[in-house]
Amino acid sequence: MTTIKEGNTVQITCEAKLETGELCYKNESDNPIELVVGEGKFFPVIEKALEGMTEGESKVVTLEPDDAFGPHLDDLVIKVPKNVFKPDAKLEVGSRIKIDAPTGKSFVGTIIAMDEQTFTLDMNHQLAGKRLVVNITVLSVAEQQVKQ
Repeated sequence: MTTIKEGNTVQITCEAKLETGELCYKNESDNPIELVVGEGKFFPVIEKALEGMTEGESKVVTLEPDDAFGPHLDDLVIKVPKNVFKPDAKLEVGSRIKIDAPTGKSFVGTIIAMDEQTFTLDMNHQLAGKRLVVNITVLSVAEQQVKQ
């Protein structure tokens, strides 16, 4: 069996939960995540944890907030006047909304509070500041192709 090392292409399933056990993400073997170990396109801590594993092996990895979606930043909690949204928009606490910036970028936030005049939006990623417990299972390992 091939032992995973940097440069190998692997297919994995991944189940991520909060410490409370609440499921955040799960994929099945018919929809695997494919990545090249060491490229840094996936969570680096998980890529590192894959090294030395073999096909069929599973491992549980805990991602600290800084290794996952970063810390929750208070600067990303903002107040927005209600009149910037269409009056007929059905917005309430918990609603996820997309904001298009003048630069052309789009941002997604969650309404966490509202009053007569404003919405308070949390523009942090929903998993920012949270520790994730991730169960990874290796489905396949392909050796790095040597370029001629």
